[in-house]
Amino acid sequence: MTLLDHSQAGASRIAAGPGGQIPGDAVIDEAMLAAFYEAHEDGVARFLARAAGRDEGKEIFSQVFEEFFVWWPANPGHAKPVATLYRIARCRLNDHFRRSGRVLTVEADDLAKAASSAAHRDDLADVVRRVDLGTALAELTERQRQALTLRYVADLPVKDCAEVMETGIDNMKKILRTALQKLRESPRMDGYKTAQTAKEAHR
Repeated sequence: MTLLDHSQAGASRIAAGPGGQIPGDAVIDEAMLAAFYEAHEDGVARFLARAAGRDEGKEIFSQVFEEFFVWWPANPGHAKPVATLYRIARCRLNDHFRRSGRVLTVEADDLAKAASSAAHRDDLADVVRRVDLGTALAELTERQRQALTLRYVADLPVKDCAEVMETGIDNMKKILRTALQKLRESPRMDGYKTAQTAKEAHR
């Protein structure tokens, strides 16, 4: 299956609502698929490349959209196609890593890059200044690391992260909150905590 001609995208931009939501009575045609592809190709490509590398990410990218373009027309009333797209991407990444004896996880560099964006600075600014963020991340559960990947590397809304990980929104928030708290409290951050205490003492 080949990816759709982007020239068809303009005709259906109004079909999708905020967050990729589609009206329940929508009919998924080629123009809608093309518009959806254009809107999300860069984000999915970055997500895959950061996890698997540029070349392998491209190969997985094609698999992800081919699978999605089979699924969506068969489920036109699905309210969260974006979350399903990233769930497929996550499954294909997991398959890729499983074949090489690895697991999909967030890397320290990825989290640091996410912290540099204005959207996530408040959540991550103090975390990325840690003495050894990579080692601190290794202390999290795999589920917590995958939650951080979806929220801050893929930049998905919490509600979409919850759907990808097949859990409730409240539990998704709890997983993220616990993961960030564990990073902040990691013994790898002793140097950072000492510096913060000294700084606060002089306020």
